[in-house]
Amino acid sequence: MASPIEAPGYDSATHPSIARVNDYWLEGFHHTRSDKEYAEHIELCAPHIPYLVRASRQLTGRMVRYLIDNGVRQFVDLGSGIPTKRHVHEVAQEADPACTVVYVDLDPSVVADGKDTLAGNERVSYLAADIRDPESVLGAGELTGLIDLSEPVGLLAIETLLYIADADQPASLIRSYVDRLAPGSYLGMTHCAENAELRTGLEIFSRMFGEPPNVALRGRDEFEGFFAGLDIVEPGVVPVTLWNPLTEDDVGRNAHLAHMFAGMGRKP
Repeated sequence: MASPIEAPGYDSATHPSIARVNDYWLEGFHHTRSDKEYAEHIELCAPHIPYLVRASRQLTGRMVRYLIDNGVRQFVDLGSGIPTKRHVHEVAQEADPACTVVYVDLDPSVVADGKDTLAGNERVSYLAADIRDPESVLGAGELTGLIDLSEPVGLLAIETLLYIADADQPASLIRSYVDRLAPGSYLGMTHCAENAELRTGLEIFSRMFGEPPNVALRGRDEFEGFFAGLDIVEPGVVPVTLWNPLTEDDVGRNAHLAHMFAGMGRKP
């Protein structure tokens, strides 16, 4: 699970945050004791989740490298969390220092940590905005100062739609972003599917610790539908570790059992 779309006014500086829980699982430095305790509660109920978070971060690197190889030099990451431990800008600028990246998140504490982490890097910015309002994202000065929407963009939503409720119409939301992108742009996404193991873990968490993380699990077919109108990049929509793995470590063990799917589409 990755960065949530928190309600306006939520500040993870004083509450456990999935963004900071992920930072803990990724061996980062931006988490508190309460985040660590919350992470341990999740691990107790669903032991496979930390593995999926680490696999997701490795996938992000592979997607960024794929986009670099296909000529993309500007990136927008929706629902970013804390940009440490081989996040988008590190991978992209390692390949080409001229790459520009805009991270987007709503949690003010996460945004503050992100800006502090990125200080001195003039080709990366962190935008505080609700991704459910595409105009507030794509029209923001922090974005338009670095991203030229008339040129191809790599738009990433890694686990982000997991925290978008059906009432917010995720398919239409993604389409609103894609419609604003230039031809030759790409959309890379992941999503957790409905499965008994994860659902059981959420139920156990509820019984032991109270309200579990609020997530919207969706089937593979529904997730594939979010790429409507795009040319799907090979190998298609697959378990996260099977999307263009570079090493055996990327694939891991029992990859087919990972109920997190990944895919990328190109705008014709």
